[in-house]
Amino acid sequence: MSATPDVLKYFHEEPALLEPVTPDTDPDARRREDRSDLPSGVSVPLEDLLDTRDVYRGYLAGTNHTDDEVGLTTLRSPDTYVAPLMEALGRSWWARCTGPGTVEELNEKAVQRVLRAPTNTTLLVTADAPVAPERITAVAGRAPRRVAEALRALLDDARVVFFPEPAHDGHDWSFFSPAPMRDRLVATFRNHPAPETRRFVLPYQQARSESKFYFDEWQLTESPLPDYIEEV
Repeated sequence: MSATPDVLKYFHEEPALLEPVTPDTDPDARRREDRSDLPSGVSVPLEDLLDTRDVYRGYLAGTNHTDDEVGLTTLRSPDTYVAPLMEALGRSWWARCTGPGTVEELNEKAVQRVLRAPTNTTLLVTADAPVAPERITAVAGRAPRRVAEALRALLDDARVVFFPEPAHDGHDWSFFSPAPMRDRLVATFRNHPAPETRRFVLPYQQARSESKFYFDEWQLTESPLPDYIEEV
């Protein structure tokens, strides 16, 4: 293993609540200049409060310690996450949204390119069969909790919905599914050794502060890892 291995972090929330959040309680927002697109005093629609269908959430972040870059897509070996994601969560049909009202179907090679560098991609979707474009565009380019009802509708047809998340350098990926993902993804990580990367799995609820989200910046050498962090 390299003296300065890359770090991949997989945060999971299973099940997850689709409700508006503030930047102080949302680790995703910590890497955006605009820390939230939610207006003050936002309320939750009654139909959303009454919708108790489970959704399952994941978030993949990364740090390239060799080049001092933060973002999943900055990892020196993209196959550290690309192959496991496609194997564990992918289905036979893929598509992405590239702009207002624009949806394009993707082959396997194109999906790999998007996962490595989501340029001009606002949403990535995988399903067992083609999904209506209007269901995809209703969610694309918006924060998931701003479009909770539309995201639930999309998950009626899609197996996993991926959101590119701006990081300090490059992008991370967040993703939602109507079915649990953690065990499948962790098993696939184990089946794909990554000598240059250390991969960690932890509950999303344990990353509620900046120091906990960026634990790899200080905790890997200075103190033992908490029990809730698993290395795979």
